[in-house]
Amino acid sequence: MIRRLKRLKPNWKANNQWKFIFSLAKELGKTVAELCETLTVEEMIGWAAYSEIEYEEYEKQKEQAQRNSAIKGRKR
Repeated sequence: MIRRLKRLKPNWKANNQWKFIFSLAKELGKTVAELCETLTVEEMIGWAAYSEIEYEEYEKQKEQAQRNSAIKGRKR
């Protein structure tokens, strides 16, 4: 069974899910309404996992750059 996002009701107090949906719509160049009509819950979960992996990789690169900067600072 394909579950569409349109079944989700906005809860703006617990807005992490909706914040992600808005950022995904922006990234894909769609409106939230278009996204909710076409995206399945399973596909949204996949996008969320992808986004989390991207963020983790970004954090690792940032930490590595900070370590490299600290090492260079010690050598002077």
